[in-house]
Amino acid sequence: MACRNVLFGILVAVGSLCGAIFLTAEHSLAAPTSCRYSGGGPPFSLQSFEAQESRQTYIETLRLAAVNRLFPDDEDFQLPALSVGERRIPDASAKIPAQLLYAMAWIESKIAMAPWEVDWGTLGPPLLSFDCGYGIMQITSTIVNDGGLPSRYEALVGTHFAYNIAAGARILAEKWNEDYFPVVGASDPDHVESWYFALWAYNGWAWINHPGNPTYDPGRQPYDCDLDRSDYWDYPYQERVLGCVINPPLVDGRRLWEPHPVVLPDIPSLTAPGGALDPDLFRQTFDQIRERMSLDLPANAVPAVFTSGSANPDRTALLGAPSLDRLPMELELSSSELSQSGTMLTIENEGSGLLAWRVVSTPSWLDVGTQAGVALGSGYAFTNGPQHSVIPFAATAGGVPEGSHRGRIVLEFNYPDGSSETESIAISLDKRGAAFYEAGRPQS
Repeated sequence: MACRNVLFGILVAVGSLCGAIFLTAEHSLAAPTSCRYSGGGPPFSLQSFEAQESRQTYIETLRLAAVNRLFPDDEDFQLPALSVGERRIPDASAKIPAQLLYAMAWIESKIAMAPWEVDWGTLGPPLLSFDCGYGIMQITSTIVNDGGLPSRYEALVGTHFAYNIAAGARILAEKWNEDYFPVVGASDPDHVESWYFALWAYNGWAWINHPGNPTYDPGRQPYDCDLDRSDYWDYPYQERVLGCVINPPLVDGRRLWEPHPVVLPDIPSLTAPGGALDPDLFRQTFDQIRERMSLDLPANAVPAVFTSGSANPDRTALLGAPSLDRLPMELELSSSELSQSGTMLTIENEGSGLLAWRVVSTPSWLDVGTQAGVALGSGYAFTNGPQHSVIPFAATAGGVPEGSHRGRIVLEFNYPDGSSETESIAISLDKRGAAFYEAGRPQS
């Protein structure tokens, strides 16, 4: 789970197209009705895309994120300059070791954007944790959800794998740059070992991730992603990730990436009384975390090098060139359509890759079944071709009173080049017969 904000306190436990109208509405697979740490309303109703089982599309996207080549000009998704060296000077050329992002994505989601019931190469709801962590990098975007429509950031993180990955990389970089957390050596990002504390903070700067927590065996061996582990919870988060860097998983008989040696901290000595990772220091010196807990870079640590897949993935091939097909200018609904589970608007992508969309606003007398999603175009050889995206609409819980109602549905479309466009569709409803509505509820 990636936490954009961390609450500090003693032992705080942080987890972390042509439009077409149809007479029936098909909602995406059911999501939990609420989230323990969402900080507001229920999960958003979103639609995402699951790439091929080999994860090659995701691996190449993670590689681009590591070197800030996904969305370098997007303030929400660009990789910030990393603070490096003894003086922690921002360096825009410094990057994240790709193996680190690969391993994080495997630990967070098995490098999957959607739950297992969604077939590879198809559209479906995003993977969603109990605390509303979305997608591959388990971004907890609902920390500001007030029950309304998703923001641009929330919509893109929850629907599009590339934005989800970019968000995870950015959050990790933000943890690296945070002045509060301890550092390893001279903050050299080329060494995987240097990211120990940033990884810890990515999942939550909490006691559950302290390597001296008595839950964990102090003599434990490195975690192995290649095994069907029953001891997953016997390791703090950062050690699971680093273990996957050392021992990558096998998919279809092939390692997803090449192993990289990592020198893990000497847990027994560092967690002994007076050691840098002494649990008492973590509990009692909250204002001296960096001073008391920072570690030396192991003398035998070696910089990470890129050793698998394409060293220069084709960004255009991964993200495509989506193009919105024609939308209707107006939708005319009858009261019978609303009473029969609603109606649907279809969005088609006549280009390639994924066309990301979100609902910005609707009339108050309509409920939106899917608030954001992606329409699949051409270009991915592992899919069955374009797949349209569908937005179900239904009457609000209180119903719609008798009479004529007019309003507009506003949609936003976001493109890989950073551009966006907004489309507005007029919608009208003429309802005849007895009204059924909740007193005092706004109706039009």
